[in-house]
Amino acid sequence: MQPQFSGGTWRDGAAPFALRYLFATFLFLVALAARFMLVDVLPARGFPFLSFFPAVLLAAYVAGLGPGLFVAFLSTWAAWAFFMGPRLAPTAMAQSDLIALVFFASILVVDCLVIERMNLAMRKLRATGTRLRESEDALVARQAELSEANRQKDVFIAMLAHELRNPLAPIVSAAQLIALRAGADDGVARAAAIIRRQGLQLTRLVDDLLDASRIHSDKLTVQRAPADLRDVIASALETSAPLIDASAHAFDLVLPPEPIPVLVDSTRIAQCVSNLLHNAFKFTPTPGRISLHVSLQPGRTVSMRVSDTGRGISPAMLPRLFDMFTQEGRSGTDGNSGLGIGLALTRDLVQRHGGTLAAHSDGHGKGASFEIVLPLSEEIAAAPAPVPTPALAPDTDPASAAPASLPAILVVDDNEDAANLLQALLEMHGFTVDLAHTGAAALAALARRPYRMVLLDIGLPDMSGYDVASGARQQGLLRNDAYVVALTGWSDADSRQRSADAGIDRHLNKPVQMEELLDVLRHSR
Repeated sequence: MQPQFSGGTWRDGAAPFALRYLFATFLFLVALAARFMLVDVLPARGFPFLSFFPAVLLAAYVAGLGPGLFVAFLSTWAAWAFFMGPRLAPTAMAQSDLIALVFFASILVVDCLVIERMNLAMRKLRATGTRLRESEDALVARQAELSEANRQKDVFIAMLAHELRNPLAPIVSAAQLIALRAGADDGVARAAAIIRRQGLQLTRLVDDLLDASRIHSDKLTVQRAPADLRDVIASALETSAPLIDASAHAFDLVLPPEPIPVLVDSTRIAQCVSNLLHNAFKFTPTPGRISLHVSLQPGRTVSMRVSDTGRGISPAMLPRLFDMFTQEGRSGTDGNSGLGIGLALTRDLVQRHGGTLAAHSDGHGKGASFEIVLPLSEEIAAAPAPVPTPALAPDTDPASAAPASLPAILVVDDNEDAANLLQALLEMHGFTVDLAHTGAAALAALARRPYRMVLLDIGLPDMSGYDVASGARQQGLLRNDAYVVALTGWSDADSRQRSADAGIDRHLNKPVQMEELLDVLRHSR
């Protein structure tokens, strides 16, 4: 058996009892031989025990306490018998020699006990180290599992958002189609408005869920550019217009007359303002008053304050108001709805712009105010370039325009309900629309006829929309002025970049509003 000379591990069970004592005897004999070899060099008195100390220490360290004490006994006997003399007559020894011999034996015993305590401590240290390594390995494995679970969660949420947007698209389109055909039937028009409003609310929840996932995975990005904050406010008000128009609240808007230069992601800041307005209208009983007050502040900052006369916020809730998934009451009660993500998302977006978001309320029933403060920029957004001659003039009534003057559109979507409803809506506005439900069918349709615009779903059954767009451009199936729009449930930055790389001109998320789609049709080349 190969001994392990490591802090007593051999004597801990790696070698049998007899072998350990045989090893101790061997060490004693080596020490004794060394002492005899040095007898002419070292005087008998003064250095009689020098060679025995290493033997005792090594025996105690490697073989254990018992073998160490055994070598200590043999060493004491040998010192007396061969070097202290006279042999077998300890009473004849000088008192100083006897004291030296007892002192020598005591030191050897103490050394053995110290070595044993050291070995015990080392064994505990090794055991602790082993447990720590096992714990570290378990933590690393657990971290890998959690990372994979988090990745799968992000993939699942993205897939869920995509799958939810697919049925939402025909629902919202159907509501718009019903509203257009309702005529004088107010009941049908109200039902269509309800369907559309609730469909958009569900879309908002899906978007919030996606953004919450992006915040946790640090994938939420902002693309800052010079802008006039008044234009950003106008975009937020446009988004909130259905809510403002449908409410019975008084709404006040105060804006400075001069441009407000900021360096922001206009879409994201508009989303922040829209979130605050949405909450103000939701938590204010009718009739109430909501205001949006924008003002320049000292220190080259601008303040956007949304105030309401609604139910207010309790002092205990204020410190936790911006935590993710936090609501003062259970969802579905006391006006609470949604996922409790909006304010947390708004604060995160504002902070990414170097700004702050603060809330204030005097308590229940006393209203609330939320203030976004952003730094001003030195540069204002450049004036927009003149709009090129549009395919459909903005002031033209689509329903009254001659079909021949409007673009021919190809709608590519494997969801036949969504494609058919979008076709019906566009045809009601005077467009000529063809359908394709696969990538191959889309390429075949493009080969048969030139289209002014292609509305292209990304998730097709036979190939991706990216492949359709890049393949159509490579094969020369698109007119020089053809405009390709991705109409998809995929909304992440990677999907948008892949759209751009495939030669897709615009990336729109389902469900798309007809007003937004008509605006794209009007201003596309």
